[in-house]
Amino acid sequence: MPTDAPIPVLIAHYGADALRGSEVVLLDLLAHLDPALARPILWCNGAALAAAAAALGVPTHRGEFAYYLDAGSPAPNPLRWAGLVREAQALARRHGARVLHASSGAPAQWLVPAACLSGLPLLVHLHCRYLRRSRMVLGLRWADRLVGVSAEVLAGPLADGVPPVRTRVISNGVDFDRLDAQTGPDLRAALGLGAEAVVLACLGQLHPVKGQDVLLRALTALPPHVILLLAGEGPERTVLERQAAAAGLAGRVHFAGRVDPVAPVYRAADIVVQPSRAEGFGLVLAEAGGFGLPVVATRVGGIPEVVVDGETGLLVPKEDPAALAAALGRLVADPVLRARLGQAARARCRTMFDVRRMAEGFTDLYAELAGQATGVRTEAGRR
Repeated sequence: MPTDAPIPVLIAHYGADALRGSEVVLLDLLAHLDPALARPILWCNGAALAAAAAALGVPTHRGEFAYYLDAGSPAPNPLRWAGLVREAQALARRHGARVLHASSGAPAQWLVPAACLSGLPLLVHLHCRYLRRSRMVLGLRWADRLVGVSAEVLAGPLADGVPPVRTRVISNGVDFDRLDAQTGPDLRAALGLGAEAVVLACLGQLHPVKGQDVLLRALTALPPHVILLLAGEGPERTVLERQAAAAGLAGRVHFAGRVDPVAPVYRAADIVVQPSRAEGFGLVLAEAGGFGLPVVATRVGGIPEVVVDGETGLLVPKEDPAALAAALGRLVADPVLRARLGQAARARCRTMFDVRRMAEGFTDLYAELAGQATGVRTEAGRR
């Protein structure tokens, strides 16, 4: 193991001012890095993330971020971009950083030149698949390491010619101890559901990419004792409420809004369903598996790397409400199958997707990039 640890690591995160998805993963990483081996410093644009990281005792800096030349991005501002590069260099010097870590692709646009000018190694942590234009303008191919939450999100950079040795898969990790300790209301009792009800839980932002509209169409083909609990908020809520009402599902679909803590949702569920049109990993599915729940999900993105079809859940094509209804109907009608899949999911997810495993993966990578694993930077890590 490293002899002169901890390694100072400057982590830059760009995202919405909310704690979901990549923010939750990053906070869990910060909380579980071994302080004897790695010393993280966070630089981010979101107030919620900054406050949560500071509460963990992580040195935190908040700034206004922007990236350019991509679809939907603001007009190029060379002075602002150069300012971000200089700020990255200054923060790295102030904290003695030995590794730069872009948490999402956007910060790479200013961390790549900062890494080159500072002589520091850079890793970019990709949570989703990026289009080729985005990969080019963000400079992803120039990172020393590209880390994907699944192999699927690395397919694009590999197609661009990034050598496989400069890529690595580190699956998202779940803090199961934290989830196990969460308390909250008995949602089944709160909703007045009897023992005969089979509860489907769908957790996530109410957004077209998550496919809740497909799930509502599938629900019309399932018997009336099947109840859907939608946990999450988003721009599609009104549209989905209208769809449910028009389909005569209003009494069977419960919009719970953003639920925090989330453990009561899993405890109320019999099946977790994720009908996404695209998904880099599927953190909800790893969490559900940890609770011993079978899942039904679409065969997209990184989901097949989380859910083993026929072993820990059932996978169906996207945009196919009939296939989704058939898979859900199969589990609704067979509690023995639900139990078998759920037990296998618990064993797999609590082993493969534990947060400590993720933290160890990043700690090893920091040591490798800092030159502590071999004493020098590897040839694969040079630009």
